[in-house]
Amino acid sequence: ENPDDPIDILSMSLGADALRYENEEEDPVVKAVHAAWDAGIVVCAAAGNSGPDAQTIASPGVSSKIITVGALDDKDTVSREDDDVASYSSRGPTIYGQVKPDLLGPGTNITSLRSPGSFLDKMQKANRVGTDYMILSGTSMATPICAGIAALILQQAPGTGPDEIKQLLIDGTDLWKDRDPNVYGAGYINAEQSVPQD
Repeated sequence: ENPDDPIDILSMSLGADALRYENEEEDPVVKAVHAAWDAGIVVCAAAGNSGPDAQTIASPGVSSKIITVGALDDKDTVSREDDDVASYSSRGPTIYGQVKPDLLGPGTNITSLRSPGSFLDKMQKANRVGTDYMILSGTSMATPICAGIAALILQQAPGTGPDEIKQLLIDGTDLWKDRDPNVYGAGYINAEQSVPQD
């Protein structure tokens, strides 16, 4: 590992109620993610868990530049026929009138690594799976799935810029393309359709 290697992707499983500034550029967290994006870093941020009301996209997800990820619920079935937006997933438009989220990823009942002794671990004891894992729901669980697909794109096509990666992810979505983009974004994230093939 070379410590001088640049950061390629920021996965931000966080968000705060968006405060209304004169424009999104005045929001200090948005300003920071825009600086990262302009420096060539792909930024994926959680849409927030304040749905189903409109205009509930969190900051920095209100940024028009970055990739804002909402959550879907696969209803714990293999079939995608019953999948739908998660009721808690924040909806657009942003308080600045931008269509968001950009896309949806799996976010309901996701099994992931447990951080023993953390605040979340102490508060969600019933969600533990064995000693190493726990189950959580939220747009914060969907966001790293998007970031992982962005990493696969960069692995396959090094040097691809953030804007192009965002477009590949949006173009690669399937399902719900004809539904309200302020609820479903561009649709259901699809790695196979987003990662460039040889």
